[in-house]
Amino acid sequence: MLKLGKRSTGVALATLALAALIGAASASADDVKRGGTLTVARPDEPLTLDPFIPSDNGSIYAIAQICEPLVAADKTGQGLEPGLAESWTVSADGLSYVFKLRPGLKFNDGTLVTVEDAVFSLKRVADPAAAYGFAFETVSSIEKTDDSHLTVTLKSPNAALLSAMSLFSASVVSKAAYEKDATAFGLAPVCAGPFKVKSYERGSQIVLVPNEYYWRQGTDGKPMPYLDQVVLKYVPESNSRVLGLRNGDFDAILAVPLNQAASVKAVDGVTLEVAPSYRLDYVYLNHAQKPIDDKRIRLALNYAANRDAIMKAVYFGYGEIANSFMPKVNYWSDKVQLIPYDLEKAKALVKEAGYDGTPIHLMVDTGNAPSRQIATILQQGWTQAGLKVDIVEYDVGTAFSMTQKGDYQAYVSYITSDINDSDELATLEADGTGSTEAFFSRYKNDEVVKLLSDARHTNDSAKRAELYAKIQDIVYHDGYSVPLNFLPYVNAYQNKVQNWANIAVGWWWLREVWLKS
Repeated sequence: MLKLGKRSTGVALATLALAALIGAASASADDVKRGGTLTVARPDEPLTLDPFIPSDNGSIYAIAQICEPLVAADKTGQGLEPGLAESWTVSADGLSYVFKLRPGLKFNDGTLVTVEDAVFSLKRVADPAAAYGFAFETVSSIEKTDDSHLTVTLKSPNAALLSAMSLFSASVVSKAAYEKDATAFGLAPVCAGPFKVKSYERGSQIVLVPNEYYWRQGTDGKPMPYLDQVVLKYVPESNSRVLGLRNGDFDAILAVPLNQAASVKAVDGVTLEVAPSYRLDYVYLNHAQKPIDDKRIRLALNYAANRDAIMKAVYFGYGEIANSFMPKVNYWSDKVQLIPYDLEKAKALVKEAGYDGTPIHLMVDTGNAPSRQIATILQQGWTQAGLKVDIVEYDVGTAFSMTQKGDYQAYVSYITSDINDSDELATLEADGTGSTEAFFSRYKNDEVVKLLSDARHTNDSAKRAELYAKIQDIVYHDGYSVPLNFLPYVNAYQNKVQNWANIAVGWWWLREVWLKS
């Protein structure tokens, strides 16, 4: 098992990722074999396949296999490359972006992808009422230029626009299919990605088959993907995923329980993957619920969180104790001081707040043993600080739905960035004026909203770094949440699985995967 300590994590993971990519790139046309079924066991259930709706990773990572945007994440997830747009130009003042659509693109139903489809899709995601509308708040118009081009015009410069254009929710969809029946579309999207839906059984699995009209070519000169079929199974119980891998029922499993990582790595014919991520494990806090509406209580929860014990007992040294309310994306600052484990300070804050004994219900996902273990360690510290804490369990779909509705107090979960720029999550999590109410936290800070706007509207990288560092410091020390760990992706797959890679933004390019005979 590879043990990754604090500040060395990023370098080690970057080296692993680079080696994986070099290995993948070295595969020749003669090496690649087409056909076969890849079965992947994952802990997250897709709630919808409509790219304009979700904010849950179970849905997002499946959509990324079916739909594609004009601008795409690259093979690492840390950069950008042309997607359905083969190129783009930006005006000197940074207010006009002209995208050129690839010629001859088709959706998975065989109909042509048009500029009208792209304009329709971008207008939906840029709607201020949409879940990701905040990422496009500087957009003033999205218009067809001609049959090959569309123009996005801004009210003010937006340094993160191209990254926002790579969002799953900016995917180009069939306007005709979506307007005909949006509900049916959410079950089987008509998009231009490498796969299409064969079947979708809620609570069980999604079966994907190749989009025969897909535009990317493989190393053998034929259209991707290489696989005949992908089965994405919903397996929330971590031990069941490991057992299925050992038995050969699953070709790849996501989120290997870290207490079993060493034994999984030792299995003959299995590879353990440790990949850099834009992920943060943390405890969501609902600022609209008592007693968490009091900043002193929120800070007490942080001071009474024994993160070192959690890192050792739950994470087995994988990752890095977090000093931020969001993952380590491009403008993360190591200058923000960690809130230390200090029970006496926590007790003083609880007393100062005049805590009235209102219990805190700490929610975890059913079957998620690490989350339960985290909750138990937190419960111990919080109780010692003078708070009443109950641990409650719900299946992941119910728990996330409750979180969205604000029907929770504290929830052990995580978040990942869908793009390579700090703007998305900093805004999503800390701007209480957005449609998700600061990602269901109900956090409000007018100064932070202003700083977020300033950071988005400047192209000066040094200035952006300064602004995001300030945002990180303010929100973190407001007790926005209880950050736990910058956790890498730890997965496992059978050695017959080739070109597997979990990229930084969270998903996997299954179009690249092939199986050895």
